[in-house]
Amino acid sequence: MTSEPEEPMPGTEDAPTTEPGTQQAVAQGARSDETVGVEAPSEQLVADSASPAEADDDARSAEAVDDQASESNVEAPAVGEVPPSGPIGHDAHGAEPTSAAVPPRRRRRAPAVMLLGVALALVTIAMLARGHRDVGYARDEGIYFDASRSYAAWVAAIAEQPGRIGDRKLRDKHFSNNHEHPVLMKTLAGLSARWLAAPPIDPQRPPPQTGPPGGMLEGAAMRLPAQIFAGLGVLLLFMVGARWAGVTGGLLAAGWFILLPRVAFHAGLHAFDVPIAVATLAVALVYRASLRDRRWGWGLGPLLGIAIAVKHNALFIGPLLALHYYACLAWGRWRHARPISRGQWLPLPLLGMAIVAPLVAWALWPWMWSDTVARLTEYVDFHRQHSWYNMEFLGLNHNQPPMPIAYPAVMTWATVPTGLLVLAIAGLGLSARADSRRAAAPTTAPARWSAPLPMGWERLDSLWLGLFGLFPLVLISLPSTPIFGGTKHWLTAYPFLALAAVVAWRQLWKAAAVGRRERWLGPIALAVCLGPAAMATANGHPYNLSQYAPLAGGPRGAADLGLNRGFWGHAVYGFTPTLEQLPGPIHLHDMHELARRQYAREGRWPPGLAPAGIRRARSGLMFHELHMTSDELKTWAQLGTTAPHQVISLDDVPLSSLYVEP
Repeated sequence: MTSEPEEPMPGTEDAPTTEPGTQQAVAQGARSDETVGVEAPSEQLVADSASPAEADDDARSAEAVDDQASESNVEAPAVGEVPPSGPIGHDAHGAEPTSAAVPPRRRRRAPAVMLLGVALALVTIAMLARGHRDVGYARDEGIYFDASRSYAAWVAAIAEQPGRIGDRKLRDKHFSNNHEHPVLMKTLAGLSARWLAAPPIDPQRPPPQTGPPGGMLEGAAMRLPAQIFAGLGVLLLFMVGARWAGVTGGLLAAGWFILLPRVAFHAGLHAFDVPIAVATLAVALVYRASLRDRRWGWGLGPLLGIAIAVKHNALFIGPLLALHYYACLAWGRWRHARPISRGQWLPLPLLGMAIVAPLVAWALWPWMWSDTVARLTEYVDFHRQHSWYNMEFLGLNHNQPPMPIAYPAVMTWATVPTGLLVLAIAGLGLSARADSRRAAAPTTAPARWSAPLPMGWERLDSLWLGLFGLFPLVLISLPSTPIFGGTKHWLTAYPFLALAAVVAWRQLWKAAAVGRRERWLGPIALAVCLGPAAMATANGHPYNLSQYAPLAGGPRGAADLGLNRGFWGHAVYGFTPTLEQLPGPIHLHDMHELARRQYAREGRWPPGLAPAGIRRARSGLMFHELHMTSDELKTWAQLGTTAPHQVISLDDVPLSSLYVEP
């Protein structure tokens, strides 16, 4: 059995190429425990992103065997799946590789690594589900809760009467609510509540004496689908990181993402920001696999359509991937003088994204089934002309263009622990240097329409990581881009920055050359890297929207710098016992009325505490933001006091206050 020459791994400088026909012998003599926990990169979805640092000899030989199977279009395992023979799969003839080609230690370890990834995903979901019971409902969530119930009611109606699926009046009745956003996450949330939530409590009637009905809180059930997406993101990042740099690399990638305070906060909400970040990662990984294997190409279009149905950020994915693909073609033609075949100009992956993805997105959005052009135009105009919100930055309130160009860069520095940020930047640089220095490798298969970049063609992983890791920040940096959600609008960059950090991690260990000492030094270094993020997230819970990185001074330092303390009117968890004793009515300030109604549906809002404007209120909430200073003055004047009854703070920085008239 002959094997194709190995494609050097991103982040490798001048990696030697093993000659065809020698791979099995190399693999047989290679040491599988040279670096602790290193898994052989494979040409499948998770493993397809070849390690961004130079792997040991057996990992390289394993990749070459697997590439041969990929080029021959042998069936690939599913996402993250490890075939019975290990992470390599089958050879070009459909037979399993010999034990010499797959080190026994690795065959035993691969299922364990997969199980560890699944365990991390489940732990993530469980911790988000439990921890976010203490996180108040944000403004947007109140709107999404209401829309989710409406969308799920349509699904239930169609399930009972399938013939009404074409009833436009019924569709418009249910999907007109919050129709400016795609419906997938809201529909899943509504269905989750129907299946898992306890019945709502009527605030006009006393609760039954037998105790509350069983089931989750409705808001918690609606948050669950987004939390499952977050768990999937942890699984994907762990598996890719483990293939690139061993188990510690996988833990670094997963922890870099989910342990960030802002990510941990948004990951548990009924919102779309973390789900679209995970969906973007999944689409990008499938795209990368599709450049070698046509089966992933057939799935790329539908997956992108699902991503578009999550949030409109996905509309940028196709153009970015097309830019990456044509850059790879140009690089191969200019740098390595490779001819470009006719099938490479419009290959299967790009056509799938251009044709299939819009159809899938349309099919998943019943609001668009009627008057499609007019409603699509309305949708685009809404986001193109999105309203400008207030945001404090370096002591100034911004609510009109031009916005400060430095906002995303400064806020990323202020909210991502510095060590993790330095690793990510170093990884991008190391990967770019490796791509620029790598010599041409021979190709052993022709480029095809269905698999346009066979072995030997560069896939420019540095550009792949850089485009998705930096584009969201560049987009928000434009002075004409509205700022209305802080860091959540570039969370899609973070999975790719996490993978870039793994590139640097692997190269640093290679440069350190500590040998077997890496077995115990690796976990220590990992704890040093992830410790600040984990501690900041634990310290900031349940108010991590107001948490800042240690180098910025935490919440206190950020307040001194004039950075935003929070938004969305969610910081009310500490007020819950006090609300039972307040005189009504109460001024909600920045809490959305729909969020208050959600508390009431769950029996977590006093029945007699009605909302009212500040002029009629006898008590009032105050969420501290720079542009709301005048609101606090009005509260003082109306309630006749300047002393808050209770204050919620993070590291002594006030986030919200509760005022009661004397």
